[in-house]
Amino acid sequence: MKPCFGYIRVSTKEQADGASLDAQKDAITVFASQNNLTVTKWFEEQETASKVGRPLFEDMRQRLMRGQAEGVIIHRIDRSSRNYTDWAHIDQLSQLGIKVFFAADGLDFDSTGGRLMADIQMVLAAHYSRNLSFEVKKGLYGRIKQGRYPFRAPIGYLDNGEGQPKTVDPIKAPFVKLAFELYCSGEYSITSLTTEMARKGLTGWGGRPVVRRNIETMLRNPFYIGKMLICGTLYDAAHEPLISAGQFQQVKDVKAGRSVKKSTKHMMAFRSLIICADCKKILTGERQKAHIYYRCHTVGCPSLSIREDRLNEQLQKRLQHLQIAPKDKEYLRDRLQAWLHNTEPCTMTTSVKLRIADASSRRDRLTDLLVDGTIPKADYETRKQNTEFELAQLREEERRFADRQKNEADLEALLDRGCEIANMFSVLTVRERRELLKNCTDRISIRQGVVRLTAAPWLKVLKAMTKDDEYQPTADVLGVPEPIKYSVENGIE
Repeated sequence: MKPCFGYIRVSTKEQADGASLDAQKDAITVFASQNNLTVTKWFEEQETASKVGRPLFEDMRQRLMRGQAEGVIIHRIDRSSRNYTDWAHIDQLSQLGIKVFFAADGLDFDSTGGRLMADIQMVLAAHYSRNLSFEVKKGLYGRIKQGRYPFRAPIGYLDNGEGQPKTVDPIKAPFVKLAFELYCSGEYSITSLTTEMARKGLTGWGGRPVVRRNIETMLRNPFYIGKMLICGTLYDAAHEPLISAGQFQQVKDVKAGRSVKKSTKHMMAFRSLIICADCKKILTGERQKAHIYYRCHTVGCPSLSIREDRLNEQLQKRLQHLQIAPKDKEYLRDRLQAWLHNTEPCTMTTSVKLRIADASSRRDRLTDLLVDGTIPKADYETRKQNTEFELAQLREEERRFADRQKNEADLEALLDRGCEIANMFSVLTVRERRELLKNCTDRISIRQGVVRLTAAPWLKVLKAMTKDDEYQPTADVLGVPEPIKYSVENGIE
């Protein structure tokens, strides 16, 4: 009996769990017994035949060329190959005198007529595979155009069956939001954020703790702002966003602005917040024995270093001068309420609307530039993505302005913040103090050990209103600052 290899194949693991492989093996076994052949070794593969590079197929071919068997028995032609490269390899085996049998097709591969019929069937198999791929891609593109993500939901969302929009995962979504907030704070690197989120209990797929790759992918995925980035193209999505476009852009800015190693082993309260008034460089925090010092590392700069506890004392005093006097609080409340009721909504959003119109016009012009061949496709996609992100941020800003104009409670919170800055600073944690300084100051500088503060725009407006009865704020300046996230390190709020 002539020794032969037996080759059986399915395209996926799911097919392998069915009866297909067993049926192929039974057909080959019957064929071998009827033709005085014996199968000395089976090659059972779970790979598509549309692409070149099946490992078991290549292993079998090399063994045949080394003379370990006289031939190979395959169930059908479409089990052997659906691409022309592998079909040429099979033809090469035949030319070397190695017998190629197809158990279910009844073809004589050694005859001219049999080879012609085999070639025709292989072409049909390749055409079927290409057409199937085209139809699958067409179906996926149809879902994408409807705003439905056709792939597995990222962390923080749930799959709801084929063709259905993703929904927010009530368990993991709060952790995802927290991850973005912590990274935006500037206190975490990707590595330390991964450790922190794993400690808090965020898990990836299969319930495994998140790893660095999960966090890195999450922070750069526009899916969380209601967009889908597929093959370099950005699409609008139908699912609910978890974060704002502004926060997503802030994450990109934080990542782009970091060129040194990040560490949170020693929390430095004012790291990256203090500027040298002489050379305009950011002071570097250093731990020396029991104290933290902030100093300028510019060669020749006359600035002196300052210890963190003394810097803290100076900030406390400067904030007392920066905040609004309690005697002005009632007066400002009346002024703000009058401004709120007398300001027309259209005037408060005109600037943003103009910027939206400008961004939309630039996006439309990009298409013309692509059609004219002025810019390449890759450049077009990059600039289009940036414009889409800008539009998303502007629309969020427009909604915020509209909400702020109608919400007296926000203005009351604004006023309370302005009157209690120094008192709040004295009782907050390190991270909360950083947020307060970012929120209430526009610039913190130091010269020869003396700290100087510049108030944030919204605080300047309030102070100007106390000095000038005719002064009227504008909506794009008088914005309600984001609330400070108290005790973030203790868990999700």
